[in-house]
This record gives sequence, C-alpha cells and structure tokens, in this order.
Amino acid sequence: MWAFGIWLAAAAFAGDPDAGRSVYVAKCQACHGASGKGDGAAAAALPKPPKDMTTKEFWATMTDERLKSTISNGKAGGTMRPFPMSETQLDDLATYLRSLKP
Repeated sequence: MWAFGIWLAAAAFAGDPDAGRSVYVAKCQACHGASGKGDGAAAAALPKPPKDMTTKEFWATMTDERLKSTISNGKAGGTMRPFPMSETQLDDLATYLRSLKP
C-alpha cells in the first residue's frame, strides 16, 4: 500500500519543471510575477490582483486537475484568461507551479 502511495505522488509530478518554468515565464510571469506572488508588471493594471501561488491558502484546495483546468479555461468572471496548451506543457507547468508551494 505504501509503495502505491509513492507511485501516485510521483505520477502527480510527472512533468519537467525546467520546461514548466519556460512556459511560466512566457505565459504567466507578466501577471503572477517572477516568483509567483501575484506581483508581475501587468498585475497593477488588473481589477483584481492575481493569485499568490506561494501561499498555503492557495494550495490548500488546489489539485492538479483544478490547476490545469484554470490554466486551460481561465476563470469565469475573473481576470485569468484561458491559456490552451498541450497536455505535456500543462504537466510541465503544473510541476513547476508545485515547486512554488511553501
């Protein structure tokens, strides 16, 4: 049973964090900032500040599925627009974003 749990944890982090960082810089950093705190150069122009992805509160209910859905589909009624990308890029980006978790 324990080995199965380790396999599941490894499967959740199957992406390449270096590739994910490249996707983050290209698509997310302008709003979320270099370190994911929601303080990017474009953040000041938004009606609501971007999420700070370095907090326990952000990650408390964030699953990989929810994270990928928000990236791909955006946030209805929010300022997060959709960023469609391949599953590989989503896995890579999710893996990188998980590295910001406190």
